Amino acid sequence: MSRYAKKKKHSFVKNVLLIFSSIAIAVIALYVIIINLGCVQDMVGDTLYPIKYQQQVDKASETYDLDKSLIYAVIRTESHFDPDAESHVGAVGLMQLMPESFEWLQGLRNEKLDISQLSNPDINIDYGCYLLRYFCDYYGSEKTAVAAYNAGFVVGDWLKDPNYSSDGKNLDKIPYEETEQYVKKVMNAKKMYKKLYFSEK
Repeated sequence: MSRYAKKKKHSFVKNVLLIFSSIAIAVIALYVIIINLGCVQDMVGDTLYPIKYQQQVDKASETYDLDKSLIYAVIRTESHFDPDAESHVGAVGLMQLMPESFEWLQGLRNEKLDISQLSNPDINIDYGCYLLRYFCDYYGSEKTAVAAYNAGFVVGDWLKDPNYSSDGKNLDKIPYEETEQYVKKVMNAKKMYKKLYFSEK
């Protein structure tokens, strides 16, 4: 056998071994990823989609028949779970309730609380979910209710306009850019919360 043939055979064997080694490393890496996938999901959940104020959310979910993933999504979008959050227009707390909305809701419930209570997570989540439930019942659509949570009763005008709603119940288009983005954020966050924490195993 010539020196060239021997060299060629040696090179072929070396390449085959290199390919098998690469495949073995890839298989091992894939196995490690699969084993640790649960840990990665936990890290993503804890960091980007946290579960906080669980007791208050559980109670509000049961009281107002709201999906927990929706409540968490609204809180995350509104305040990122900061009970002391206050917007430039004066919305307060975890679910960013306006003081005038808080007073209006108290009137519906025959209650009288000090405006300072809006910073109390128990009160804020309870009233925020009460408002969310009100809009769900009023408009008959969760997505429309989320839009109303951001924009208020002007949503009713949009539903009457065929340019924005084809059935008077669901919004095909939202004329306010802020509200449109808000609804997208909430609904996407709801999907993530459901996938991470509330999907059936």
